[in-house]
Amino acid sequence: MKTLILNAAVLIAVLSGSLVVSLPSGRNRQPMLQSESGGLFVHAAERNGARLNVRDFGAKGDGVSDDTTAIQAAINAAGRDTTLVFPRGVYIVSNFSVKNRTGLNFLGEGRESVFKQKSGAERFATFERSSEIVITNLGFDANGIPSYGGLVFYAVTRVRIEKNWFWDGAPKPIRGADRYSIVFGKGDSPSQNVLIADNLVDDLQLEVNHSKQVVIERNVVNRAVKTAGIGIFTVGDHAVAEDYQITNNKIFDPIGAGISVGVDPPTDRDCSFRRITIANNQILRSRTAGYGIRIGTPDNSKRTGGNRFEDLQIKNNHIRVEKTAPAPAQMIFANASAAAEILFETLAVSGNKLDNDGPRGMEFAIELRRLQKSFIGDNTIKGFANGIALGGALLSNQVRNNVVEATHVAYAMEDSLGGNRAVNNQVVGKPKTPWKTSTLKASDLIE
Repeated sequence: MKTLILNAAVLIAVLSGSLVVSLPSGRNRQPMLQSESGGLFVHAAERNGARLNVRDFGAKGDGVSDDTTAIQAAINAAGRDTTLVFPRGVYIVSNFSVKNRTGLNFLGEGRESVFKQKSGAERFATFERSSEIVITNLGFDANGIPSYGGLVFYAVTRVRIEKNWFWDGAPKPIRGADRYSIVFGKGDSPSQNVLIADNLVDDLQLEVNHSKQVVIERNVVNRAVKTAGIGIFTVGDHAVAEDYQITNNKIFDPIGAGISVGVDPPTDRDCSFRRITIANNQILRSRTAGYGIRIGTPDNSKRTGGNRFEDLQIKNNHIRVEKTAPAPAQMIFANASAAAEILFETLAVSGNKLDNDGPRGMEFAIELRRLQKSFIGDNTIKGFANGIALGGALLSNQVRNNVVEATHVAYAMEDSLGGNRAVNNQVVGKPKTPWKTSTLKASDLIE
């Protein structure tokens, strides 16, 4: 077995408008990025260390043999800062484990190095309480998984998943369960410092729950099954999702929402969603109906409590419905109710472009419930029956500089607690009702 020592290589994933903060130089120097929201992101980096070829441990990569044991042996033999090399081939796997490890790099030769999930296996692999993990230039074939599956992570830190391809080579009929490419589950502590970038995901979904300091950028997700193309959910009480940047992704024809952030199951309690930015993403529907971006609860009839949504930004996204698609649901939907006890505080929905060339369903293009101290501005809406609706416990919100083309109701504001201002909003065309209002306060202003 040949051991090769590499020169140190450090990845710094630069976010647009980010401030790079460097620690003192030396072997343990870590790259850090500070987002506009102030969150620090520390990404896993390839470092000095050995390279181990999994074929030296008995992995065949012939698409027939079960290589799980051989790959597990290579993982067990790897020291800190080791690169596990997967030469081109198809490796049949059944949930290999990476637990309590630091500094492992899984490296392939692009689409020629494929993990194929063994028929009947639960998932590709489980990563638990590990750090400095890099997974790059690999293919992952879910091979007809009926539910869940994927690469699964619990309570990990400094993880980079980049330039991989996830697909299902033998897809089953769509039923009630999700099917994952990557999923971060609810471990005994939140995962932290996660970068998921430049991956291609076909017929599967991507989900990062119970985590802090997460960047999900420049991924392409096609035909996601089932809840969302990209999802952030609670999956239990006391979950957190803080300091996320979901930017510059492309999502095509998801079965559920394009991007979803919320309390799911809808009875989960005492969870927090803070400082989450969803920006510059493209969501396109040509064959499917559903939400564009949904936050809050999937079922506002369910009672829950103690959940907080603060400092979320939905900005500069382009959501388009083509003429071949069914009538859409809400393109941007903040779903809440008094029963769910959810308020959206300091939410910003700005600069989004929403186009519909297909049938005009009766849902509002943007529907936002129970907003307080929030901003809705500079959005452009075209081709919908109804434009922008705000309702339920509205307090001190600003609605400015939006442009709406609608056939029925352009704007709606209902159930105010006062202090809301709607200024310089434009109506294009001749909707039946330019403004629909009810139960407003004297301190509200609509110009």
